[in-house]
Amino acid sequence: MARITGELNRLEQLLSAGMVDRRVLSEFRFAVDRARQTGWQVQTWLDGDGRALATVITEERIRCITRMANHLASELEVERKEFAGLDALQEAMKKLHAALPDA
Repeated sequence: MARITGELNRLEQLLSAGMVDRRVLSEFRFAVDRARQTGWQVQTWLDGDGRALATVITEERIRCITRMANHLASELEVERKEFAGLDALQEAMKKLHAALPDA
């Protein structure tokens, strides 16, 4: 995990130095952060965290999907055009909404 993180950090530095679309760089950083978080969670669990690994991973997915949904909503409001996969996304969101506990 440490080796991969190092390689991703070097790649991020290369991307940052070039003329790369900010959204692409932001998504790359998010992916690197997600890999780091997942590795950290597994390590914490291996070190004796009392919570089940599945719970920790699910909580991380919730955090990631929340962030992605907010960013996607902002982009879709700005772009105002059709993108491939929106129907599948809408169906997935309906399933997710139905699975969420009432708060």
